[in-house]
Amino acid sequence: MNLQRHYREALTVTDLDLLAFDFNPQLSAAKYIGEVKSGTGKSAPKPLDRIIWLRGIQELVQADSAELTIAHGVTDRIRSLGRSLGITAQNVADFERREADAVGQLSNLGPHGVDALIMENEVKATCKRQSDLERAFWFLRGEVFFLEPFLAIKQLIELLEKVSQLWTPRLQDEEALATRWLAAEAASLLTLNLVTAAGMSVTLDRSDWDDLVAERLAEGSIPMHQMRKISDSVDKFVAGVLTAAGVGPDIRTEAIGAFLPEPPDYAGPLAEICWRFKSDAPVARALPRQMDLLLFERLVRQRELSPQVTSRMGIDRPGSARLRRLVAAFLRGCNVTFGELESALTAPVGKEGSDGSKAGETR
Repeated sequence: MNLQRHYREALTVTDLDLLAFDFNPQLSAAKYIGEVKSGTGKSAPKPLDRIIWLRGIQELVQADSAELTIAHGVTDRIRSLGRSLGITAQNVADFERREADAVGQLSNLGPHGVDALIMENEVKATCKRQSDLERAFWFLRGEVFFLEPFLAIKQLIELLEKVSQLWTPRLQDEEALATRWLAAEAASLLTLNLVTAAGMSVTLDRSDWDDLVAERLAEGSIPMHQMRKISDSVDKFVAGVLTAAGVGPDIRTEAIGAFLPEPPDYAGPLAEICWRFKSDAPVARALPRQMDLLLFERLVRQRELSPQVTSRMGIDRPGSARLRRLVAAFLRGCNVTFGELESALTAPVGKEGSDGSKAGETR
């Protein structure tokens, strides 16, 4: 996650080494950040200094907690101090032990791992040659994480629309890789924000939820309550002008609210998919990480996951497949998908689909 491009200032902190999200059973999202320092020389950062530094970054990006991984010097006292500040402190050996226990066969899959980092650098180099693609790349690697969910959803849909227009099987290999990478990242982050938005519906009835979605999608960087004030002022001004011009009352009535922004056509479907996510929260809370893994393996790396991995991640469960189909249908309704992306989302989980075609092939 790039910080300098968001704040547009020269920062000592250029980016975040770790940015993760977790959802509880009520779909309330928690944000985690992490910093890794593996240096061992005399100039290597000290654990205490780095914990205090990381606490400030945690406040800056409004994270709920953080973790520090450092080469050595993590004593029990340092760990205790870290916990008091909401920071987990560990050395590299602690991290490697956790990785072996928790990750295992999931290492180097999806958008994470050494191979994924190499691929991302290749994509970044390709995108750098085209201004539109470069803007899309850095939006997905920074700015999108600072947006509230509904504004993020709108901009991700716009990005996916542009990417889907670029896609053609006749693209050069490096351009095809960059396009698939952008599509997978955008669809994954869109799912993350859809689930985050769904968490807002837990305490609302359906009518209030539909109204909230329409309002939040209609507003841009200016909040809707301010837009209403501006619209009311414009209505009064326009009504006075039309009255002075002798325009009839019917036309004056039609002009009321003309300045008030309208939600996009997908407001209704978006409210529906979020409502379904909320109604199946135990499955929906795992959907972003499942989509992250599946999209990058199928769409970007052009390969299938093993049955052991799909089982461990819950990707092969009927409920998960149903929610993925909902996301695919939503993208289809917004006209922001293409054959390979659609297949990555909807093809049966397994080495081959029921008709013998491999995932990623357009049917």
